[in-house]
Amino acid sequence: MNSIRIISEADIEPYLDIIAEIEHVHLNRGNPNHEQWLRRRISSFYARGAKFFACHDPIHGHILGIVTILHEEAPEGIEALGARAEVLQIGVNKNHRRQGIGSILLKHAEDYARNRGVYCLFMMTYAEDYDVIAFYGKNGFIPVATLPDVYGPRLEGNVFLRKILKV
Repeated sequence: MNSIRIISEADIEPYLDIIAEIEHVHLNRGNPNHEQWLRRRISSFYARGAKFFACHDPIHGHILGIVTILHEEAPEGIEALGARAEVLQIGVNKNHRRQGIGSILLKHAEDYARNRGVYCLFMMTYAEDYDVIAFYGKNGFIPVATLPDVYGPRLEGNVFLRKILKV
């Protein structure tokens, strides 16, 4: 049985390679500019209240994957503002893909959000990443919107997907 645990910002170092790959296949941690960008991005997620959860192989201790979830709690009296949560990042170690780890991480994200009273869990991904979109679909997420060419001309935009957790 794999174990999932929350990762504090102080303990994020071992997860940087997988997070870099999630962010962009060409993000090069050997490039100081890329490394600074990655660390600022992670810090901004923590500053907004995001939670990082990592899945580990309990026998060997290998990092299997990571999911980052943002649920901003509503101010008192305005429940609608806390009704949604977002999967900011999800990724599985290259050596452990196609073994159900991504689905385990998504299920953990759903349970985390559901336990916080969230109505809808959503995420966005690159519109041309068909395998990722199919993976989300297999896990009950449906595409609800496309934001075209946000990365520039001749580049696909983002697809937004959601799953209703509470009816």
